[in-house]
Amino acid sequence: MSETVISILVWLHVIGVAIWLGGQIVTAACVIPALRAVGDRTIWLNALEGFTRRFGRIGIAAMVVIVITGGAMIDPRLDQVENFGEDLYAARWGYIFVIKMALWAVMIALIGLHQFVFGPRQLELARESAEADDDTPELQRVRRITIALSISGLLMTLLVAGAGAFLGNHNFSMLPS
Repeated sequence: MSETVISILVWLHVIGVAIWLGGQIVTAACVIPALRAVGDRTIWLNALEGFTRRFGRIGIAAMVVIVITGGAMIDPRLDQVENFGEDLYAARWGYIFVIKMALWAVMIALIGLHQFVFGPRQLELARESAEADDDTPELQRVRRITIALSISGLLMTLLVAGAGAFLGNHNFSMLPS
């Protein structure tokens, strides 16, 4: 694979990561606080549901780009690692790659739980108590879980991005382990 193609793959990969990570940060730091400032809970729940549905599509598309470009970049880098011999772990790259993939799997699990289990449950419970003055204990519990999943998912995303930076720095990752 030519260095031009690899550079294009890296560029697309970085754009995908920027969308994925940036979306999480904007949601947590801007969208949620802004929506909570809306006095009518039904209005902000509708807005939140619409936002999460739209961002979910964009986020999934970004993750598809990340997976495709990341997968395409593995083979040319394995050729470089093979210069150390048949042992993938002869260079730091092998260890960093395995750590990155493990962190990525945890990240996907956390975000999947948030997106498909606890997030929808929180919206459902919030809609049920939209007219009440107090949140139910179940809603409070699910909200705490959702917040923990969001923070953990964001932390995993940052760690995966950091591992990617170490992988991409071949002056570091291609050194013998």
